[in-house]
Amino acid sequence: MITKDVARLIYNCYSEIENSEKMIETMKNAINEKGEFELKDDWNNSKHLTLSIPHKDAGSYSIYQLPHELALSALVHHINKNKNELERLKTICKTQLL
Repeated sequence: MITKDVARLIYNCYSEIENSEKMIETMKNAINEKGEFELKDDWNNSKHLTLSIPHKDAGSYSIYQLPHELALSALVHHINKNKNELERLKTICKTQLL
């Protein structure tokens, strides 16, 4: 039987891949007719990509206006990392099912 922990890891990988793909789709839709990356909120205000890292003493550190090229590279890398992890977990599942 596949353990609950392995099942959780599989779910987390699929969830991370799905969310990353949704983010890439949002980025694709944010390219305007001039070929520029432009995010808008519900009130048509310009928005920028943000990177935040939690910190126990300061809440979090953030940078704003992250270049979309860097975000895209990070998302693609994250998808590939999770797909590789799914392959590893597939071998674990095969072993657990024996």
